[in-house]
Amino acid sequence: MKNELVLREEEWMKNNRFRDLIGLQIEDIGDGTATLSLAVQDQLLQGAGMVHGGVITTLIDSVIGSAVRSVMSEQTISLTAELNINFFRPATQGRIFAGGRVINRGKLLAVGVGDVKDEAGKLLATGRATYVLKDISKK
Repeated sequence: MKNELVLREEEWMKNNRFRDLIGLQIEDIGDGTATLSLAVQDQLLQGAGMVHGGVITTLIDSVIGSAVRSVMSEQTISLTAELNINFFRPATQGRIFAGGRVINRGKLLAVGVGDVKDEAGKLLATGRATYVLKDISKK
């Protein structure tokens, strides 16, 4: 049975067509944590046959964003203000997994970290992101 945070994130993802386009899937959402995955597909590869760095970057931004949303009210949105990625090795096939967690949540900003691993658990990339938190109930 899916927990409430997973159901809430699935609802959020319905409006994010880019995440759907690349095949991003929710594995788990916890209190300040998230795990997402995607299957390596031909359309995600760059010219040398490796998953494009932009896909890995999207995966890290998405998993940290999902972790941040898990500790926010439904009346708050998060907007990426800063994103730093370190790439270590390429992915070429199979499924890749991203894990993210919130390391600080303030009133206006949240900071999280994430990593991407292949099916064997080898580290492909890490990242850190800062999000601006905006209350959408106040107009």
